[in-house]
Amino acid sequence: MPPPSSPPRSNEDLVSWAILVGAFVLSITTHVATVINLPEQLALTGRNKYVEMELYQPPPPPPKVEEPKPEPPKPDPPKAKPPPVKVAEVKPPPEQAPPPPNQEPPPETDAKPVPLVVGISLSSTTEGGSFAVNTGNTTYGKADSTPTNPADVKAYRAPKYVPPGGADTQPEVANEFKPPYPDDAKKNEIEGTVVLKVTIDEDGKVTDVKVLKGLGYGLDEASIAAMRRFKFKPATKGGEAVGTTITYNYSWYLE
Repeated sequence: MPPPSSPPRSNEDLVSWAILVGAFVLSITTHVATVINLPEQLALTGRNKYVEMELYQPPPPPPKVEEPKPEPPKPDPPKAKPPPVKVAEVKPPPEQAPPPPNQEPPPETDAKPVPLVVGISLSSTTEGGSFAVNTGNTTYGKADSTPTNPADVKAYRAPKYVPPGGADTQPEVANEFKPPYPDDAKKNEIEGTVVLKVTIDEDGKVTDVKVLKGLGYGLDEASIAAMRRFKFKPATKGGEAVGTTITYNYSWYLE
């Protein structure tokens, strides 16, 4: 604050002027003292005071683990068509292995069974005497009133038969016959096996055929007709030929 430029003219002015002068002097004195003592105050302020500083180093961030990307779904594999199912061919046992197919069997003889004639055989008669007996081939039954010509009487032999599985050896195929493939079965591409029940006498001839499991489309009838033209080596029992019944699998396959 600058002092007044002119002296006061009254008592009030004098008092005011004195106050202003005193304030001015006090202000100047205070500032000068402050400037003089400033270095010492600065020296005292920084003496015996230490500032400890600790540097903090944060730990490194954990490594970033990349999550595995989910694999794209695999496409479904193409569905493979199942192979056509064929009926397994059931072959007869080795001892029943047939000869080459389409081999014509020997000509069949329509031999009729020997008729039974009640009487005694010629080998049982003697010459002479007056006793007359009818000539025949069996004594079981009642004799005919009309005598039979001895030349027409043939020896009768009863068939020998054993049930299935009762023979010592089973029949074996001697000649087989392969008929043509039925048209209906060929048109519909039918393949498989016809299971037959076959009766074979002691001469190896097929006397009866029945279907146990068929295929239809004409294959059952063709199998029966073919089997009746087969020729077998007969079964044996005690070293003697006998008749018996077997199960035969007749297979059909398109070429």
